[in-house]
Amino acid sequence: MISVTPASFAKVLFDGTEICAAAKRAAGLVPSFDDSRSFEIAVDDERITTRIRINSLEPLVLGIDSGALEDTKKPRTLSAERTASAVARLLAEVGDRESGDFGAPALGEPADLSVRVAWDVHCYGRVSRLGLRVQESALRYNFRNRVGFSDEADAAFDRLWGPNVLTYADIVALSGPR
Repeated sequence: MISVTPASFAKVLFDGTEICAAAKRAAGLVPSFDDSRSFEIAVDDERITTRIRINSLEPLVLGIDSGALEDTKKPRTLSAERTASAVARLLAEVGDRESGDFGAPALGEPADLSVRVAWDVHCYGRVSRLGLRVQESALRYNFRNRVGFSDEADAAFDRLWGPNVLTYADIVALSGPR
């Protein structure tokens, strides 16, 4: 079961049932996630930013600012594709965190911004291979802003984006200045 809070939205023209449908689609695509598992999507319609995060693992609560779910061509309107991509990205991280082999820090532990950006690249690379639309060029530019504009930085991005099986330690190593 997937639930959405709030029950109704004041600032955006979203419908919780549409969010649930897109989230269910995403959950069914992410191989590391048990799509029969219940979770909540807490949408902050006061924020137009695109921030997404895991608020809690048990119970599983995904926090998403409304800007991450918006149709970029129709402000304040839900994009099912962007919603599915954002949820799939978070569920990929849930799978990483719950894997004994990945070695992620505990939820809520501070992480360097460049490491967060590198982990985003790794998760979104997997999301793109699931057939969901992801803006690789925007992620590459953000990554370059954190680690440098160089051939080495591009090689690190390609390794994070690719089908490689990486651990958290690998992501940390690839997130450093190039």
